[in-house]
Amino acid sequence: MKRLLYYLICAIACTFMVSATLPMPAIAEAMQPQSTAEQQAQADATNGDTGKAEDGTNTKVAADTVEDSTATSTGTSAANTESADAATGTTVPSLRAQANPAPEAISATSQTGYAHSATATQNGVTFTVSWNDAPAGTATTFHVTQANGSSQAKARMDVPTYWDGGSQESVCDPSRQAWASYYSLGTTGHDFTFDFTASGTYRIYFYFMDNDRNDPQNDKGIYYLRTTAEVTVNDAARPSVTQIVNDAVAQCRQEANGSEYDMALWLHDRTLDQLEYDHSLNWCSAESGLTRHQGTCESYQRIYSKLLDAAGIANGRITGNGHTWNAVKIDSKWCQMDLTWDDTSDNWYGDLDQRHLYFGLTDELMAIAHSDHTANFKKNDYAYRSTDLSNNYFVRNGKADEWAEKYADRIQQHLDAKEESFSIAADNQSIPQSISGIQNGIVAYAMNQREWKTDGAKVELTAASSVTKESNSKWSAKYDLTASYETTYAITTMPRTVKYTTEPKPNSP
Repeated sequence: MKRLLYYLICAIACTFMVSATLPMPAIAEAMQPQSTAEQQAQADATNGDTGKAEDGTNTKVAADTVEDSTATSTGTSAANTESADAATGTTVPSLRAQANPAPEAISATSQTGYAHSATATQNGVTFTVSWNDAPAGTATTFHVTQANGSSQAKARMDVPTYWDGGSQESVCDPSRQAWASYYSLGTTGHDFTFDFTASGTYRIYFYFMDNDRNDPQNDKGIYYLRTTAEVTVNDAARPSVTQIVNDAVAQCRQEANGSEYDMALWLHDRTLDQLEYDHSLNWCSAESGLTRHQGTCESYQRIYSKLLDAAGIANGRITGNGHTWNAVKIDSKWCQMDLTWDDTSDNWYGDLDQRHLYFGLTDELMAIAHSDHTANFKKNDYAYRSTDLSNNYFVRNGKADEWAEKYADRIQQHLDAKEESFSIAADNQSIPQSISGIQNGIVAYAMNQREWKTDGAKVELTAASSVTKESNSKWSAKYDLTASYETTYAITTMPRTVKYTTEPKPNSP
């Protein structure tokens, strides 16, 4: 993929996703006891005019203000609940038996022609969502209808959330227009579809609106009536996110040598092999990345975090410039990893492996790619301070030292001349500064690890990368070096004069 366009799309996507990384307020509301939800529904039905939207096409941002305070009733589905071990006849335990609390149980009310349905009623209008279980590889259709409503009635399907005993997450980016669009129900209703790709529990809210202020006699006064479909999948053909993660880590333990570095590298490469960047900017979850094999930077970061957690490797989430990536602790040292920007098949810059350019960076080097990170790591409470390149990919595989060796003769000439400070031009002047700055920072580290001498005496050398922009199309890349030389002192030996005194020998007795 073309990296410049790729970076731009990622930044745009993640700008919208900052607020979507935690469960949506609707999820938290859905977790309340059923009695509380019913009491709230009755109160909302009584005060139906509170917080009315300006019109029936209001955006998702405005809609969410009132959507979570509406009359609701819900339905549930269990898709292929006995299929996981059909060959052995063993019933697979429900994912609800996991240690973490499940979403509230939702009762089903069957409708003619459908296995499952959910309804909600307000102002004499009934809003119904009906569906059948669909096998793996087939999208589930949700048929949405209304009774006693007007010709203005419309509905929308919200972003599905997913849970498999771990953390809940939005499968898609809720800021995308696809999830904010309302569709007219007419007399025949409207069909929404969604493909359930993993074992676990999916919850989907459907919102109903029926108001026409231009025609008061046709205005049902319903602005956001909600009903909920919950689908539980337990199917060997669709393993859960947790199962996929555990299987990957088990394979990693077999194929890697067991060190934290090798496991982190193996899991990094596997994630890139399994995932493609979603240029539609819709898919944003671990579920989408691991089962649909596409996602934005949120998917890359979440998947890698889950894999590292399962492998017992400490990690954290970093954000900046509308983007997110991982901090990883290897051998007690934090370093920065950006799998989204590493996910490329490009190899534009000679022997620079772009697929691992962002593996094991310091804060300062990562800030070359993501300028907002400078403010991150300068905060006093910053928890992932990364100052060491010993676990950088190019340092560990010897490439950094190979790059540094190309400058050895030029550096030695300055050392032999006993220069205390000097600069040498970098060989990658044609590489964009956002790339060359990172590469040269790694090379400078390798220069500082080498042993330098002149006239047989050790030299303390400090190298630093300097990449400066001269114009929009021109930049300068160089290394600034300082040297400290051992002082040799000449020792002069003076001749010594020794005086002997002969004492008379005493007489013998």
